[in-house]
Amino acid sequence: MNHESTARPAESPGRVFAGGAALIFLVFLVYLPSLRGGFIWDDLLLVNENPLVKGEFTLSSIWFRTDFPLSNVALWLEWLAFGKNAAGYRIVNVILHAASAMLLWRLLGRLKIPGAWFAAALFAVHPVAVASVAWISEIKNTLSLPFYLLSIWFYLGAEENFDARRTRQARWNYLFSLLAFILALLAKTSTVMLPVILLAATWWQRGHITKPDCLRTAPHFALALAFGLMTVWFQTHQTLAGFTLPPETFAGKLAGAGLAIWFYLGKALLPLQLNAIYPRWEIDPGSVVIYLPLLLLVGLAALCWRFRRSWGRHALFALVCFVASLFPVLGFFDMYFLALSRVSDHFQYLALIVPLATLAALIHSQRKPLVASAIVFALILGLSLLAVGRAKVYTTDESLWRDTLAKNPAAWNAHNNLGCILAEKNELVTATEHFLASLKLNPRNAGAHVNFGKVLLLKNDFAGAESHFRTALEIKPSQVEALLGSGQALAVQGRSIEAVEKLRAALHLKPDNETRLQLAPLLSGLGRDTEAVAELKAVLATQPDSLPALQNLAWLLATSWDDKVRNGPEAVRLAERACELTNRQEARMLSALAAGLAETGKFPEAVIAARQAIERAQATGDLGFAQVNAQLLGLYKAGRPYHSAKPQVR
Repeated sequence: MNHESTARPAESPGRVFAGGAALIFLVFLVYLPSLRGGFIWDDLLLVNENPLVKGEFTLSSIWFRTDFPLSNVALWLEWLAFGKNAAGYRIVNVILHAASAMLLWRLLGRLKIPGAWFAAALFAVHPVAVASVAWISEIKNTLSLPFYLLSIWFYLGAEENFDARRTRQARWNYLFSLLAFILALLAKTSTVMLPVILLAATWWQRGHITKPDCLRTAPHFALALAFGLMTVWFQTHQTLAGFTLPPETFAGKLAGAGLAIWFYLGKALLPLQLNAIYPRWEIDPGSVVIYLPLLLLVGLAALCWRFRRSWGRHALFALVCFVASLFPVLGFFDMYFLALSRVSDHFQYLALIVPLATLAALIHSQRKPLVASAIVFALILGLSLLAVGRAKVYTTDESLWRDTLAKNPAAWNAHNNLGCILAEKNELVTATEHFLASLKLNPRNAGAHVNFGKVLLLKNDFAGAESHFRTALEIKPSQVEALLGSGQALAVQGRSIEAVEKLRAALHLKPDNETRLQLAPLLSGLGRDTEAVAELKAVLATQPDSLPALQNLAWLLATSWDDKVRNGPEAVRLAERACELTNRQEARMLSALAAGLAETGKFPEAVIAARQAIERAQATGDLGFAQVNAQLLGLYKAGRPYHSAKPQVR
């Protein structure tokens, strides 16, 4: 890039400070409603399932072993600082967005693009950006963009210094450009098209690209290729493992890309009816009409090239930057979100800069500055109001999914998610309607089958619930929630052997103490007390004060039909710990203690504990349990311990 085109007059520190402060003020003003929001969609899942939070990786091992590792590290640091307080995470996203707006202002100014501050202000308050800034999970976007802009900034600095023969400064700037690009890629690999933008900017300023330009961007291209291939591998073998996207021909993908580009341009210039999940276009590759948007795009590029010595050069530069920025998300590469919709607001966060910068430059070039300022002021005000409204939508899961369904009733994922929210509020009738709607729209939605099965469990329709869990497992055999739900439904129906198989499978996929606590009584009921004891001991190994595990294990060790399992002293020790934790106020803990004392031959003490168990049961209205302990009391008075009979398994 020639030194003359990038030379710029010095700005006063006061002017820079005022411009930056104004951008920060605009960002926080717009996103203030979102700061009061909570976790939405997959936010909490990404925090809880973060490989650093779970201890699967360390800071030294996570790099290049997960997708978006820098974003994972950022979420881990936020978890250390904020825990499950969503406000902290949201503030970080807003700060990063404000930083990007300021960097964009300075970068556009360095490129001598008119209306640089106006463009940054439009980006700061644009409602399309809300899907990235007010959605905690999209820290991938808000974290990658500052590094992306810094990489361009330092590359420009390297070019300037090379032109001025300042080799040392040029090399440092070039090194920083590469480092910033690596950090951007580690945050989100949709930034891979940066080297294309660098070459496009070179052509825009000089009118040609030289061999040294290609050599200087070669390391950037190498990094982009390496990270791009890595992301494709992660998407295929991790994110999409066990999930199949709708099949589509390359021609269909081309047609979809043409539609998406115009869609994104339309939302950038007229951001109305924004949605978290847009209707998924059905594309017929055999239809000629479906290729018209792509042909129009090619025709526009050809027209710009024809007039490249005048206005066409600027228009073609903007067009190339816009399409290149969108290229990773146009549907040529498989991503899970493409099963929901071909487009999304958060896909456009980076590309949004281009049409806004172009619009600001056109307005700024007007011969009447007051008119231009009035137009920009009106745009900033209008976009700010729209963004505030959009930010309010992104405060809660329920508001997000209700807004989504109001604009796209065919969003099966939104029906499922809203159904979960309503089920948690015990609005089972309405929740059922949404689960059924989700399944009608997408019968292969394993999650909706699981959630509907859980509702049927609450309604005591165990056979119906088990049917939906079984269907979910046919779709996705590794669905842990389906295995757990199926185990629960089978157990209630007395099909204990099958229930044990399901719970064992769930434990294999995801070890969990709650599952072990469900499994233990089923094993005991089948006469497999040794296995039941092993499961309860596994719980106590990680949760030594788990009351259900203490009580159930103490009871088993005191009363098992199997002589090899019974261990009176250990049963007493566990039961005494349980009684201590509950201040001797829980009847079941006292009953387990009585059984353990009887097993050790301490019948007077067993009688006292049994009477206390009866008193506590009567005091809490549990008359059935009081009656059971009255029968046990008779045994202890007679100097006999209680041993269960060996179950007859058929």
